[in-house]
Amino acid sequence: MTVEIANGFYFMYIAVAAVYILLLALILRKTSRRTARTVLTVILFCNFALHFIKQFFVPYCTDFPYSLRRSTVENLCAVSTVFFPFIFLIRKHCVLHDFMYFIGVCGGLAALAYPIETLGMSPFAFDTLRFYICHINLVSVPLVAAICGLYAPRLSKCWAIPLLFLAWQLIICLNEFFLIGVGLVQASYADLLDPGFRNSSFTFGVRPMFAQFAFLLDPLVPNFFKTDVFGINGGKDFYFPVLWMTVPAFLYLIPLYAVLSSPFWVRTACKKRAAKRASR
Repeated sequence: MTVEIANGFYFMYIAVAAVYILLLALILRKTSRRTARTVLTVILFCNFALHFIKQFFVPYCTDFPYSLRRSTVENLCAVSTVFFPFIFLIRKHCVLHDFMYFIGVCGGLAALAYPIETLGMSPFAFDTLRFYICHINLVSVPLVAAICGLYAPRLSKCWAIPLLFLAWQLIICLNEFFLIGVGLVQASYADLLDPGFRNSSFTFGVRPMFAQFAFLLDPLVPNFFKTDVFGINGGKDFYFPVLWMTVPAFLYLIPLYAVLSSPFWVRTACKKRAAKRASR
Protein backbone atom coordinates (compact mmCIF):
# COMPACT_ATOMS: atom_id res chain seq x y z
CA MET A 1 0.00 0.00 0.00
CA THR A 2 1.58 3.24 -1.15
CA VAL A 3 0.52 6.72 -2.19
CA GLU A 4 0.42 7.06 -5.97
CA ILE A 5 -1.07 9.63 -8.32
CA ALA A 6 -4.85 9.14 -8.60
CA ASN A 7 -5.03 6.06 -6.37
CA GLY A 8 -7.31 5.68 -3.37
CA PHE A 9 -4.88 7.13 -0.81
CA TYR A 10 -4.17 10.10 -3.07
CA PHE A 11 -7.86 11.02 -3.16
CA MET A 12 -8.30 10.13 0.51
CA TYR A 13 -5.87 12.84 1.57
CA ILE A 14 -7.45 15.37 -0.78
CA ALA A 15 -10.83 14.56 0.79
CA VAL A 16 -9.34 14.91 4.28
CA ALA A 17 -7.96 18.32 3.32
CA ALA A 18 -11.33 19.49 1.98
CA VAL A 19 -13.25 18.33 5.06
CA TYR A 20 -10.65 19.80 7.43
CA ILE A 21 -10.73 23.21 5.75
CA LEU A 22 -14.53 23.23 5.62
CA LEU A 23 -14.92 22.29 9.29
CA LEU A 24 -12.24 24.74 10.41
CA ALA A 25 -13.94 27.56 8.50
CA LEU A 26 -17.42 26.69 9.79
CA ILE A 27 -16.23 26.49 13.41
CA LEU A 28 -14.10 29.63 13.42
CA ARG A 29 -16.71 31.76 11.65
CA LYS A 30 -18.92 31.26 14.70
CA THR A 31 -16.23 32.43 17.13
CA SER A 32 -14.80 35.84 17.88
CA ARG A 33 -12.05 37.30 15.71
CA ARG A 34 -9.67 36.98 18.63
CA THR A 35 -10.40 33.27 19.05
CA ALA A 36 -10.10 32.62 15.32
CA ARG A 37 -6.79 34.44 15.18
CA THR A 38 -5.46 32.51 18.19
CA VAL A 39 -6.44 29.11 16.77
CA LEU A 40 -4.89 29.85 13.39
CA THR A 41 -1.72 31.19 15.01
CA VAL A 42 -1.35 28.00 17.05
CA ILE A 43 -1.78 25.89 13.90
CA LEU A 44 0.95 27.85 12.12
CA PHE A 45 3.39 27.53 15.01
CA CYS A 46 2.66 23.79 15.23
CA ASN A 47 3.55 23.57 11.54
CA PHE A 48 6.71 25.56 12.27
CA ALA A 49 7.66 23.19 15.08
CA LEU A 50 6.98 20.11 12.98
CA HIS A 51 9.44 21.41 10.38
CA PHE A 52 12.22 20.93 12.95
CA ILE A 53 10.87 18.14 15.17
CA LYS A 54 10.83 15.80 12.17
CA GLN A 55 14.59 15.41 12.64
CA PHE A 56 13.86 12.98 15.50
CA PHE A 57 11.92 10.60 13.25
CA VAL A 58 12.72 8.20 10.42
CA PRO A 59 13.92 8.80 7.75
CA TYR A 60 15.56 12.02 8.98
CA CYS A 61 17.29 10.70 12.10
CA THR A 62 18.99 7.97 10.04
CA ASP A 63 20.67 10.55 7.79
CA PHE A 64 21.81 13.02 10.46
CA PRO A 65 23.46 15.55 10.15
CA TYR A 66 22.79 15.79 6.39
CA SER A 67 19.07 15.57 7.08
CA LEU A 68 19.29 19.02 8.67
CA ARG A 69 19.06 20.50 5.18
CA ARG A 70 15.44 19.30 5.13
CA SER A 71 14.65 21.63 8.03
CA THR A 72 15.93 24.68 6.19
CA VAL A 73 14.11 26.90 3.70
CA GLU A 74 14.90 24.61 0.75
CA ASN A 75 11.66 25.11 -1.21
CA LEU A 76 8.67 27.44 -1.47
CA CYS A 77 6.54 25.55 1.06
CA ALA A 78 9.44 25.35 3.53
CA VAL A 79 9.94 29.13 3.31
CA SER A 80 6.21 29.59 3.92
CA THR A 81 6.23 27.16 6.85
CA VAL A 82 9.03 29.11 8.53
CA PHE A 83 7.77 32.65 7.87
CA PHE A 84 3.96 32.32 7.99
CA PRO A 85 3.62 32.26 11.80
CA PHE A 86 5.48 35.56 12.13
CA ILE A 87 3.65 37.21 9.24
CA PHE A 88 0.35 36.18 10.82
CA LEU A 89 1.35 37.82 14.10
CA ILE A 90 1.29 41.21 12.34
CA ARG A 91 -2.07 42.61 13.34
CA LYS A 92 -2.29 45.46 10.82
CA HIS A 93 -3.25 44.26 7.37
CA CYS A 94 -0.19 44.51 5.15
CA VAL A 95 0.91 43.25 1.74
CA LEU A 96 2.57 40.23 3.36
CA HIS A 97 -0.88 38.94 4.26
CA ASP A 98 -2.00 39.23 0.64
CA PHE A 99 1.05 37.25 -0.45
CA MET A 100 0.59 34.76 2.38
CA TYR A 101 -2.87 33.99 1.04
CA PHE A 102 -1.59 33.58 -2.51
CA ILE A 103 1.51 31.47 -1.88
CA GLY A 104 -0.17 29.40 0.83
CA VAL A 105 -3.12 28.45 -1.36
CA CYS A 106 -1.04 27.96 -4.53
CA GLY A 107 1.86 26.14 -2.88
CA GLY A 108 -0.28 23.97 -0.66
CA LEU A 109 -2.72 22.97 -3.41
CA ALA A 110 0.12 22.26 -5.85
CA ALA A 111 1.72 19.94 -3.28
CA LEU A 112 -1.58 18.13 -2.69
CA ALA A 113 -2.20 17.78 -6.41
CA TYR A 114 1.29 16.42 -7.07
CA PRO A 115 2.65 15.05 -3.76
CA ILE A 116 6.02 14.05 -5.17
CA GLU A 117 7.58 13.59 -1.71
CA THR A 118 5.06 10.90 -0.74
CA LEU A 119 4.82 8.92 -3.96
CA GLY A 120 5.73 5.29 -3.38
CA MET A 121 5.58 5.72 0.40
CA SER A 122 3.28 4.08 2.92
CA PRO A 123 0.15 6.26 3.35
CA PHE A 124 0.53 6.23 7.13
CA ALA A 125 4.31 6.56 7.49
CA PHE A 126 5.48 9.46 9.62
CA ASP A 127 6.84 11.45 6.69
CA THR A 128 3.66 10.96 4.67
CA LEU A 129 1.53 12.23 7.54
CA ARG A 130 3.97 15.10 8.13
CA PHE A 131 3.83 16.09 4.47
CA TYR A 132 0.05 16.23 4.39
CA ILE A 133 -0.34 17.95 7.75
CA CYS A 134 2.14 20.63 6.72
CA HIS A 135 0.68 21.35 3.29
CA ILE A 136 -2.95 21.13 4.34
CA ASN A 137 -2.24 23.76 6.99
CA LEU A 138 -0.43 25.98 4.48
CA VAL A 139 -3.67 26.08 2.50
CA SER A 140 -6.14 26.14 5.35
CA VAL A 141 -4.82 28.96 7.53
CA PRO A 142 -4.64 31.74 4.89
CA LEU A 143 -7.89 30.56 3.30
CA VAL A 144 -9.82 30.33 6.58
CA ALA A 145 -8.35 33.66 7.72
CA ALA A 146 -9.76 35.24 4.56
CA ILE A 147 -13.12 33.50 4.98
CA CYS A 148 -13.33 34.73 8.58
CA GLY A 149 -12.46 38.27 7.50
CA LEU A 150 -9.20 38.48 9.45
CA TYR A 151 -7.33 39.45 6.30
CA ALA A 152 -9.01 39.92 2.94
CA PRO A 153 -6.79 39.59 -0.16
CA ARG A 154 -6.83 42.89 -2.04
CA LEU A 155 -6.70 43.27 -5.81
CA SER A 156 -4.85 46.56 -5.39
CA LYS A 157 -1.83 44.64 -4.06
CA CYS A 158 -1.48 42.38 -7.10
CA TRP A 159 1.72 44.20 -8.14
CA ALA A 160 3.51 42.92 -5.02
CA ILE A 161 2.77 39.24 -5.58
CA PRO A 162 5.48 38.55 -8.20
CA LEU A 163 7.99 40.68 -6.28
CA LEU A 164 7.45 38.74 -3.06
CA PHE A 165 7.48 35.48 -5.01
CA LEU A 166 10.92 36.40 -6.33
CA ALA A 167 11.97 37.26 -2.76
CA TRP A 168 10.86 33.75 -1.67
CA GLN A 169 12.93 32.33 -4.50
CA LEU A 170 15.96 34.42 -3.51
CA ILE A 171 15.74 32.99 0.01
CA ILE A 172 15.79 29.48 -1.46
CA CYS A 173 18.75 30.36 -3.69
CA LEU A 174 20.81 31.77 -0.82
CA ASN A 175 19.90 28.77 1.33
CA GLU A 176 21.24 26.40 -1.33
CA PHE A 177 24.58 28.21 -1.44
CA PHE A 178 24.68 28.10 2.36
CA LEU A 179 23.98 24.36 2.47
CA ILE A 180 26.84 23.65 0.08
CA GLY A 181 29.11 26.03 2.00
CA VAL A 182 28.59 24.22 5.31
CA GLY A 183 28.70 20.75 3.73
CA LEU A 184 25.09 19.67 4.32
CA VAL A 185 24.77 19.30 0.56
CA GLN A 186 27.84 17.60 -0.86
CA ALA A 187 28.16 19.25 -4.24
CA SER A 188 29.93 22.12 -5.95
CA TYR A 189 28.41 25.55 -6.47
CA ALA A 190 28.37 24.85 -10.21
CA ASP A 191 26.05 21.89 -9.55
CA LEU A 192 23.35 24.32 -8.45
CA LEU A 193 23.14 25.70 -11.96
CA ASP A 194 21.90 22.33 -13.21
CA PRO A 195 18.06 22.57 -13.28
CA GLY A 196 17.90 18.86 -12.46
CA PHE A 197 19.81 19.24 -9.19
CA ARG A 198 17.89 20.16 -6.00
CA ASN A 199 15.55 22.43 -7.89
CA SER A 200 12.07 21.57 -6.62
CA SER A 201 10.89 25.19 -6.79
CA PHE A 202 12.34 25.95 -10.24
CA THR A 203 14.75 28.44 -8.66
CA PHE A 204 17.50 27.41 -11.06
CA GLY A 205 15.39 26.85 -14.17
CA VAL A 206 12.82 24.43 -15.57
CA ARG A 207 13.28 20.96 -14.11
CA PRO A 208 13.91 18.25 -16.73
CA MET A 209 10.90 16.24 -15.53
CA PHE A 210 8.69 19.21 -16.49
CA ALA A 211 10.42 19.92 -19.80
CA GLN A 212 7.13 19.41 -21.67
CA PHE A 213 5.83 22.59 -20.03
CA ALA A 214 8.91 24.68 -20.78
CA PHE A 215 7.13 26.25 -23.77
CA LEU A 216 5.01 28.22 -21.29
CA LEU A 217 8.10 29.82 -19.77
CA ASP A 218 11.08 29.80 -22.12
CA PRO A 219 9.68 32.27 -24.70
CA LEU A 220 9.21 34.79 -21.87
CA VAL A 221 12.77 34.53 -20.55
CA PRO A 222 15.19 37.11 -22.02
CA ASN A 223 18.17 35.45 -23.72
CA PHE A 224 20.45 37.32 -21.31
CA PHE A 225 19.07 35.21 -18.46
CA LYS A 226 19.69 31.95 -20.32
CA THR A 227 23.21 32.70 -21.56
CA ASP A 228 26.38 32.33 -19.50
CA VAL A 229 27.72 35.77 -20.46
CA PHE A 230 29.76 36.01 -17.24
CA GLY A 231 31.40 32.61 -17.58
CA ILE A 232 29.78 31.37 -14.37
CA ASN A 233 29.12 27.91 -15.77
CA GLY A 234 32.14 27.54 -18.01
CA GLY A 235 30.30 29.04 -20.96
CA LYS A 236 27.53 26.44 -20.85
CA ASP A 237 24.11 28.03 -21.18
CA PHE A 238 21.87 27.88 -18.13
CA TYR A 239 19.05 29.70 -16.38
CA PHE A 240 20.28 32.61 -14.27
CA PRO A 241 19.06 31.74 -10.72
CA VAL A 242 15.82 33.48 -9.71
CA LEU A 243 16.12 36.31 -12.25
CA TRP A 244 15.22 34.01 -15.14
CA MET A 245 11.61 33.85 -13.90
CA THR A 246 11.08 37.62 -13.53
CA VAL A 247 8.96 38.12 -16.66
CA PRO A 248 6.96 34.86 -16.28
CA ALA A 249 6.26 35.77 -12.64
CA PHE A 250 4.68 39.10 -13.55
CA LEU A 251 2.75 37.75 -16.53
CA TYR A 252 1.35 34.65 -14.81
CA LEU A 253 1.13 35.38 -11.10
CA ILE A 254 -0.77 38.68 -11.23
CA PRO A 255 -3.75 37.20 -13.16
CA LEU A 256 -3.62 34.05 -11.04
CA TYR A 257 -3.72 36.11 -7.85
CA ALA A 258 -6.64 38.15 -9.23
CA VAL A 259 -8.62 34.97 -9.87
CA LEU A 260 -7.80 33.25 -6.56
CA SER A 261 -8.51 36.35 -4.49
CA SER A 262 -11.60 37.49 -6.44
CA PRO A 263 -14.22 36.09 -4.01
CA PHE A 264 -12.74 38.17 -1.21
CA TRP A 265 -12.00 41.50 -2.87
CA VAL A 266 -15.40 41.34 -4.59
CA ARG A 267 -16.99 40.69 -1.19
CA THR A 268 -15.11 43.66 0.29
CA ALA A 269 -16.17 45.92 -2.58
CA CYS A 270 -19.81 44.90 -2.17
CA LYS A 271 -19.71 45.62 1.56
CA LYS A 272 -18.25 49.08 0.94
CA ARG A 273 -20.97 49.87 -1.61
CA ALA A 274 -23.66 48.67 0.76
CA ALA A 275 -22.22 50.81 3.56
CA LYS A 276 -22.20 53.89 1.33
CA ARG A 277 -25.82 53.34 0.34
CA ALA A 278 -26.84 52.86 3.96
CA SER A 279 -25.14 56.12 4.96
CA ARG A 280 -27.05 58.18 2.37
